[in-house]
Amino acid sequence: MRIGEMLISAGLLTPEETERILRRQQSHPEPFGLLAQRMFGLDPQKIEEVWTETTIRLANIVRPSDEEIDLNVIDLVTRRQAWQFRFLPIRMESDGALVAATTTKHLSRAVRFATRVLDRPCSFIMTDAEYLAARLEMYYALPGLDERVVSELQLQDLLQLGDDAA
Repeated sequence: MRIGEMLISAGLLTPEETERILRRQQSHPEPFGLLAQRMFGLDPQKIEEVWTETTIRLANIVRPSDEEIDLNVIDLVTRRQAWQFRFLPIRMESDGALVAATTTKHLSRAVRFATRVLDRPCSFIMTDAEYLAARLEMYYALPGLDERVVSELQLQDLLQLGDDAA
């Protein structure tokens, strides 16, 4: 489901307003949500809430054996970005959209990262902290970062632990 459809379902935009934004995107390639804010005064926090809630409701939960990671997408994010935003690129769709994995707990953080930093549309699949951490360790290893950062501790807390040990 696209963000315009989500915002229509939530009663924040009309189909006509959505069409106006889509037409504007053709000449001004900016994120849909940003244009919705500028053109119709939508609250960015509300857009994010609708997107996150809908994505969680519609998402498939993946397990390690369910998804194969395309090694060509690993370099789209740095090690620090992957851990900081709990963001694991999985594959590129035929339309150029990136599919990434995160946990429901970290979806808002991953969405903010994807919409503000990446130069392409992104959709998400949900996974559990154990799977996400194992894959982040495999593809984006950083000393001292492991499942704790995904399941409970904040990245800043673990970096502080490392500084305290030095």
